[in-house]
Amino acid sequence: MKILFVENFAHPDIFQSWERFVETHPAGTIFQTPHYFQLFADQKKFKPVAVLLRDEDQNITGVLSGIIQYQVKWPFKSMTSRCIVIGGPLLKDNNPGLLSIILEEFDKFVSKKTVYTQFRNLFDISFGKSIFAGLNYTFEDHLNILVDISKPETALWKEVHKQKRYEIRRAARENLIFKPITSIQDLATSYQLLKTIYNRIKLPVFPFRVFQNAFDLLTPKSLAVFWGAYLKDELVGTMYTFCYKGRIYDYFAGSNSDHNYKFPNSLIPWQVMMWGKNNGMTLFDWGGAGKPGVPYGVRDYKEKFGGQLVNFGRFEKIHKPFLFQIAKATFKTWQYVKPR
Repeated sequence: MKILFVENFAHPDIFQSWERFVETHPAGTIFQTPHYFQLFADQKKFKPVAVLLRDEDQNITGVLSGIIQYQVKWPFKSMTSRCIVIGGPLLKDNNPGLLSIILEEFDKFVSKKTVYTQFRNLFDISFGKSIFAGLNYTFEDHLNILVDISKPETALWKEVHKQKRYEIRRAARENLIFKPITSIQDLATSYQLLKTIYNRIKLPVFPFRVFQNAFDLLTPKSLAVFWGAYLKDELVGTMYTFCYKGRIYDYFAGSNSDHNYKFPNSLIPWQVMMWGKNNGMTLFDWGGAGKPGVPYGVRDYKEKFGGQLVNFGRFEKIHKPFLFQIAKATFKTWQYVKPR
C-alpha cells in the first residue's frame, strides 16, 4: 500500500486517477475531487491537502481531501487554523482497514498544522465510527435536507409550504428574472451581496478569488452554476451551486434585503430545483440544517421547500485544546468589534 500526500498539482497524472476514483465511488461528492481542491490552491488563507492510497498496481483505493483555513496571517496563522473536510473519506468497498490507514495518516499531518479538524459528513459513515473514535474524534449530530427532484413537478410543488408557493408566484408577478450568472462583473456584484449578509451576521466568507476560480474552472465543465435573480438589470439575489453526479449542492446564497419583499430567496431555490430536474439532476442538497433540537431559522426556511431531513453528523477533533479556547475567544471578540 502506497500513501501519497498531495499539496499541489505537480502530478497531473494523479489528477485523472483521483477524479476517476471519486466519480465511480457510490458516495463520491464534488468536495473530494481534485476540482474542489484546485479552487483553494492559489490562496494565502487556505491550504488544500489530500491523502491518496494506492495499491501495488497503482490503482487508487482511498481518497481523503480537506481544506486548511487560516483566519489570520503569520505569525498567528497556526493559532487560528482549522481543517474542514466536506464529504468524508472515500474507500474502496468501504474497507475499514483502508479507513484506519488513511485517517491516521491524514490526522498526523493536519494535527501539526491546525487547531482542530472537522468532518462534515454528506453520507452515512457509521461503518467508520469506531475508527474515528479510536483516533479521539467525537461524533456530533448534524442535520441536512435532501430534496428528491426526480419526482414529478406537481408532487414537488405540493411539498412546498403554501406560504412559499405564494412567494414564488409573487416573485414572478414582481417580474423577477431568474437566470445563470454569465459574467465576472455580475459574479462580483453577487459576491458583494454575500459579503453584506455575512458582515451583518458576523461570519467570515471566502475571498472572491475562490468563487472566481470556480467560475473560471468549473463552470465550463458544468460542475458549478452561479444563479441570479434580476429586477430589470439589477441583480437582487443569488445562489452558488455545485453540480456533480446528479446532485446539486447549495453552496452559498443570499439577496439584497432592500428587495426581500419581492421574494428572490423563495424564487431561486425552486427555480434551481426545476432547472436541475429538467437537466437530468436527481437530488438537491441544502448543505446543512443545524443541530437537532436546537432552534435554527435557516432550517425552518429550507424545510418549507420539502425534502427529507437526514442526520449524517460530524466528526471533530481538537488537536490543540489551549489554542482552541484562544481561537474561540478571538472569534467572539472579532464578532463583537466587527462593524455591520
